[in-house]
Amino acid sequence: MSAVFQTRIGAGIALSILALAVSLPHAAHAYDPFRIPSIAWATDGELVDIDGSRNGFILSPDWAINDQVNLKGSGGSLLKDTAGISIGGKLGYDYYANNILLGFITDAFYSFADGKGRGAGAGLYKSELNYYGTVRGKLGVGLGRWLPYATGGYAYGGLEVKDITTGAKSSQGLSGWTYGGGLEYIWNNELTVYAGYRRIDFDSETFSVLPVGQRTITPEMDVIDFGFVHRF
Repeated sequence: MSAVFQTRIGAGIALSILALAVSLPHAAHAYDPFRIPSIAWATDGELVDIDGSRNGFILSPDWAINDQVNLKGSGGSLLKDTAGISIGGKLGYDYYANNILLGFITDAFYSFADGKGRGAGAGLYKSELNYYGTVRGKLGVGLGRWLPYATGGYAYGGLEVKDITTGAKSSQGLSGWTYGGGLEYIWNNELTVYAGYRRIDFDSETFSVLPVGQRTITPEMDVIDFGFVHRF
């Protein structure tokens, strides 16, 4: 079993455990630490404390429905842009006061995005986005139950390119920047749901498995994700 495959398996297991942990009883409130969060929608009259529901540490599962990776650079013409879905989790902290939210988020995703060759590389090369994640800030404005926000920061990932004919592979860690925004909605006194969009621009990396003169790839990602947040 290759080291890359082992890494992907390990990452997938870790993120699955993280997502599962959110669904298990945990310390939602100091006075009742083992109560499972309610998933029932609450009316405006049933909401107890909007400010309080937006404060605290974050632990939540996250799903991305569009891992569209545009592969630029000299080697991009040999590869089909990767596309797929991913599953992950996030943690962080939000502080909400005077209708302004300031937050810090770190997330990590196991990705199922891949694509085969095109043009001169059709049928010869395959690309796979193994994982990616971000470390970023968050700034939002509360509008009743709604909270639009902007976010930006550092991004990382792992991309693999394979020569289908020979079986040779080349993997590189990715580093870059991310920016975007989203919209949160207070579902009830314990859960907030959200959807967002982020752009990720990675730096150029060299993949030795590609032909000489066409080894540079500059990945760019468009991510649409959604999930729910339970703060504690």
